[in-house]
Amino acid sequence: MAVALAAVTVPAATAHADARWSAADLTWVGDAALTGVTRVDGDSTWAYGVRVGQEGRTRPRTPLLLAHDDGEKSWREIPMRGFADPSNQISAIDAVSRDDAWMVGAYEESRGVFLTQHWDGTEWRVVDAPAPEGTELAGAGLLDVSARARDDVWAVGWLIVVDSEVPDPDKPGGTIQETHAEAMIQHWDGGAWHLVPVPDAVSLWTNSVTALADDDVWVSGYTSADQPAMLHYDGTSWSRVPVPYDGVNGELVDLEARGPDDVWAAGRKLNDDEDTGHALLAHWNGRSWKQVPSPAGAGRVNDLTLAPGGVAVAGEQRDGTPYVMRLRRGRWSQASVPPGGAEGTRFLNAVAWTPQGVTAVGYEERATGLPGPLLLTGGR
Repeated sequence: MAVALAAVTVPAATAHADARWSAADLTWVGDAALTGVTRVDGDSTWAYGVRVGQEGRTRPRTPLLLAHDDGEKSWREIPMRGFADPSNQISAIDAVSRDDAWMVGAYEESRGVFLTQHWDGTEWRVVDAPAPEGTELAGAGLLDVSARARDDVWAVGWLIVVDSEVPDPDKPGGTIQETHAEAMIQHWDGGAWHLVPVPDAVSLWTNSVTALADDDVWVSGYTSADQPAMLHYDGTSWSRVPVPYDGVNGELVDLEARGPDDVWAAGRKLNDDEDTGHALLAHWNGRSWKQVPSPAGAGRVNDLTLAPGGVAVAGEQRDGTPYVMRLRRGRWSQASVPPGGAEGTRFLNAVAWTPQGVTAVGYEERATGLPGPLLLTGGR
């Protein structure tokens, strides 16, 4: 399949103005932004993000999780525990089933742990993930999670490690820090989260993970030289797997898999120093990764979802216009996303394939300066 796709020349995507998008009525949610969406099981879809308040000059944020069951006309909210650190937010959610799901977030310095929460079908429970012992962090976070089984969940993220700290002569009481970045992988074994050693961690930034089996786990991101990177775990050790692409720089931001010989990765490639980014899509056929051609005008990909006959992606054109494209049997089509309303510009952060087609989520800038949640379904 990858060989056939690699031979296709795709100058542009076919546009479909009559994509019949329908926008969910989320006025009851208030000011909020949706950052992700996932198909929980055969009957239910979750969309998640952050609700934003306004208290004087501060804008407190609280987690937001919306659910929709097939056959229902509207979305409903699932209560989620607030965060100890008000600046935290949901990075990703993945589910084994309707009563077994995981959420990951950022590092909470006040508690010295990474935030994760587990859903048991009734409520969310905080389950802390460890930070490296004896390491001072200037910042850190978990970015993605892949829940394969109750005792087999993987999460990836990043660390900014403080190497040294000295007084700042220009700012009394201030300090100057020397830092470096490291990749981070964590694993849930059914009882606790454990840090997993990453080979040459200082050369990597890890964005996404997908687990197919206990001896078949993929992690994507980019290197310290700003090159797309891929790691594979075979049950014993991690290895770096080349991902060919025709740019000078780039990164991979999302991974999805149907099986051991059908894995997809998406992100962005840069053709030169002035480039803002083009779509980057790659496919694993069980033997090697191959770049999949995408329309020349497509900007970076923000998210990827499996769809019948291929995949669908959401991203931004080079001018910032959001797009949704679908690759089906080697041919791209582009669903025209309804333009933003009178209040502001729209942004699409994530997509999932549902019985209604593509469900795309994001937010719209409002005149108040606060975001309005955006949830579109259609684009078949």
